[in-house]
Amino acid sequence: MKNDVDKNMGFALLRVMLGVNMLGRSLVRLPDIDAFASGMANNFAETILPASFVYVYALVILLTEAVVGVLLIIGWKTRWALTGMGVLLITLAFGQILLQNYGTVANILIYSIAVSFLLMQTKYDYFGIDTGFAKPDKKQ
Repeated sequence: MKNDVDKNMGFALLRVMLGVNMLGRSLVRLPDIDAFASGMANNFAETILPASFVYVYALVILLTEAVVGVLLIIGWKTRWALTGMGVLLITLAFGQILLQNYGTVANILIYSIAVSFLLMQTKYDYFGIDTGFAKPDKKQ
């Protein structure tokens, strides 16, 4: 059905957009990774989180963003990539709540809605490695 193909394309577009966003964030920060991690540690200096933890977690954030971004772009392990992104978003929201950056928390919530939407619609996940870049079956 035409409607299902539209849903397949919509799913793919949103999946790839989230992937580009995640990978892009990581790639922009990688050239000066130490400055990013140190900056994060400094930003959280007045919170309950130890600077060494924040520094290491900043590195984890970069790695997670890169891996999740690539997985979403190519459509491989999509369910796990979306779940990983969701968990990352929860931790980022927690950090922003500690900093009392509620506007940023609201933005994270928007990403979380997109991730949750895709997780609830994985039956429309086509055009990726998980599905062999298969054209949707017209009998869906």
